[in-house]
Amino acid sequence: MNRKTTLCMALGVAATVFAGTAWAQQTLRLGHYFATEDFRGKTAQHFADQVNEQTDDLQVDVYPNESLVKGREALQATSQGVVDIYSVYAGYLSGQVPLINIFSLPFPPPSYDDKAMYELALDPDTVALMDKTFAKFGVKYLGVINSSGPAQLFLRNPAKSVSDIRGRKLRGAGGLSDVALRKLGASVVLLSAAEQFLALQTGTVDGISTTWSSYVNYGLADVAPTYLAATVVRAPYLLLMNKAKYDALSDAQRDAITNAVNNTVEWSRENFAAEQKMLHDKVVEQAKNVVEVSDADKAALREQMQPIYDSYVEDNGEAGRQLMDNWKKVTGTE
Repeated sequence: MNRKTTLCMALGVAATVFAGTAWAQQTLRLGHYFATEDFRGKTAQHFADQVNEQTDDLQVDVYPNESLVKGREALQATSQGVVDIYSVYAGYLSGQVPLINIFSLPFPPPSYDDKAMYELALDPDTVALMDKTFAKFGVKYLGVINSSGPAQLFLRNPAKSVSDIRGRKLRGAGGLSDVALRKLGASVVLLSAAEQFLALQTGTVDGISTTWSSYVNYGLADVAPTYLAATVVRAPYLLLMNKAKYDALSDAQRDAITNAVNNTVEWSRENFAAEQKMLHDKVVEQAKNVVEVSDADKAALREQMQPIYDSYVEDNGEAGRQLMDNWKKVTGTE
């Protein structure tokens, strides 16, 4: 073997080692808009920790509190690679991805609890349809990692029933739930979770549709003392990834991400009930006025919402019909 051949082989080995080192140093940026102590923030961190523990050649760094990208910009930012992964509320994406509105059907029946929501979100048909839809945006749909719990109504001024939102300006939760609020006579303003306190404090809005978690963690009882206990919507938080980044991963790295998603879902489901009980107790304790909604009123609300449900299928064709059938199956409303 001559010196030239030996040098070429050495350079080849060096290049291989260098490529392996570069791969080992790959870091993915995960953005979200929650506080780190919020359960949703803890869930995103749990996912990152799971990936980091499973593989030495992939590192996930977490950027909370919209420090990298705002929640309502999640899809575009992930598509463009401004952020590699984002944990985002499904309702924030409904304007760009109408099919996702299956998760924003307003005033759902009591049978649509978190168990039913997960059953729908994790169904292989749902995953396949969502993955195909998000691929058009250059985004990989990794699935869901936790629930919002019930998004309910919190108002600056007293109310006796849901009908009292007529004429008020509300921050909506997104998607078809906003259509429902307008149908009930409210006007809807788009705000991120971080903007809720100031908007209520200044009177920019008269109330909000939000989660117990946001109500407690953002201190909203000081500016929205009336709690109207009607579930406007219940939606999952999706985990999205830049598709080019995902496609460039090795099979082992993809497996690590899949395993991390599955482990995080299980962790979230195991801990969410206790978290929700604690949050609900705090909501009831902190709110000055707690307005319960009768079963009869809830049933009347669902009847009013039926045209919105029908429009979802009409607007989304066969995929919408399939998802609606799955929704009816998990809620027992077939």
